[in-house]
Formats: sequence, structure tokens, C-alpha cells
Amino acid sequence: MPGHWTHTFSFATGAVRFHDLTYVAMSGDELDREKISHAYFSEWDAGTWRDLGKTSWPIAGMAIARKPMQQMCAVGLYGQVKLAGSGDLHEEQIGTSPDAIRARGPLRGVRTIGEHVYAVGMNRQVWRRDDAHQWRSIDEGARPATDSHAVVGFEAVDGFSETDIYAVGWDGEIWHYDGSAWQQKPSPTNIVLTRVLCADDGTVYASGRKGLLLGGRGDSWEVIDHASMIDDIWDLAWYQDKLYLSTMYGLFTLDQDKLLAVDFGEDLPDSCYRLSASDGVLWSIGSKDIMAFDGDSWARID
Repeated sequence: MPGHWTHTFSFATGAVRFHDLTYVAMSGDELDREKISHAYFSEWDAGTWRDLGKTSWPIAGMAIARKPMQQMCAVGLYGQVKLAGSGDLHEEQIGTSPDAIRARGPLRGVRTIGEHVYAVGMNRQVWRRDDAHQWRSIDEGARPATDSHAVVGFEAVDGFSETDIYAVGWDGEIWHYDGSAWQQKPSPTNIVLTRVLCADDGTVYASGRKGLLLGGRGDSWEVIDHASMIDDIWDLAWYQDKLYLSTMYGLFTLDQDKLLAVDFGEDLPDSCYRLSASDGVLWSIGSKDIMAFDGDSWARID
């Protein structure tokens, strides 16, 4: 039922697993006002909400793990991990401890690529979940020198496969991983890139502040001059042969070099922010609005 959570909670992110099963992370508005670190988790199963518990850490990102079982994989800023689904509920830790992650900086982005979940963060951290409780650091070659004082970091990661991965982040950096080595690519911007998407049209899209949108692959990148808006682009998704882009308060599709506002119908959301597409559906998750699209019409989830 719409309005189940929004009176007292704000949504942070989510991940669609099946067309009728999605995981959502949220925070309590009262605890946010008191500046208490936390996150709540729930699953939406064909219209029924189920509680998946609470953590004492805020979330950095969420993806769907595929091995050793398919389930929600929510990653905290300092490597704490909560997994739920397929009859299992447990927690893990990336690295040796939260303090070990904190020493390099917070994690910023999470994505399922191939059969594994990847997490990236400040200091160009990259972690891959090889199995339950087995997170491997794979950032050798991208990690800055130990005596470097430069502030660098990855904000997002995605890949066409596990041997064709792109990570983007601070100063407009674009890096590529071929499964064994990282290589920095030329970037047409020095503005922070906060999202990257390896789309089904073969293009890698990256987005950032003030409406910045890039397209390219390998060593060839360009700014897509859509001249449509200057809001920060927070998320990207590929759905039914279209690129969807979300800002904090709007959702758009890319039509050649123009952004077109999505027609939600009569029930307009006030917030958008995060996107998740899988199994034939696209979800838009804003702080106080969750909307689902089946390709024909939008429906409010909450």
C-alpha cells in the first residue's frame, strides 16, 4: 500500500531482483535528525513489505549477489555488508575491519558485474566478492602510492563483463580493468563523475554534477551536450533500449542529444534519485517516492 513507509522513513536506495521482488534501504527520519548512523532494510514482494532488520551503519550502495546464492548485498561506508534472501540473512566485513577501510576512505559505489559484486571507494579502492565472507582487493595498479597526498577516489563502477570494467570518480577520472590490470583513460572533464553505466548499446555513459553526461568507451570519450538542465545527475539505467537519467527531483530519457522528462501520468513523484532495472521493470527510488515502470505505465509503490 502506498504510504507504508514515507511518513516516518526516507528511502536511500534499492535493487530489483525480480519483477515482483525488490530490496530497499531506508533511514528513519527521527534518527536522521538526531544524526544517528543507521539503515533499515525491507523487501517488497508482490505488494507485501517484509522487514529485513536494521544496522548501525549507513549504506554506500546495494546490488544483487549471484553467488553462492542470489540475494541482496548492501554495503556500508566502511565495508560492513548485509546480505538477505534465498532463506539466508547474515553480515560480512570487507577488509579486516571498518577501521581498515576508514584508513583509506569510505566506499562509494556497489555493482553486480558478471557473477560477482564489486565495491569501489576513496583512494581508488576496488573490492570483489568472490564468495561468502570472501572480499578480495583488486585495486593494484590503480591504488595511489603510499606517499601520495592526492585526494582521489572512485564513486561508481560497472562493466560489460568481468574483463571489461569501468570505474569513475574524482577529478573526472575514468579507469578500465581488463580482469588483470587497471589503466587510466583520457577524460574530457575534471568534474567529479558519480555514476557509470555500461549500456546495452555498447556505450559507456558517465554522469556527474551540474548535468554533466559523458559517452564513450576505451580511449574515446566526449561530453554529451544535451543543454537540457544543470541539476546533478545521480543515477543511470538502461531500460527498453533507452538511457534513463535521474536527478534528485526528476527522471529523464536521452533522445539523441536531448533529455526528455519522463511522463509519470497523474501521480508525479516529488523525488527520484536512484534507479534499478531488472527482469522487465524499472524502479525510481526517491527519498519519499518509489515508482515502478513495467514498460507501459508507472505505478506508485510507496
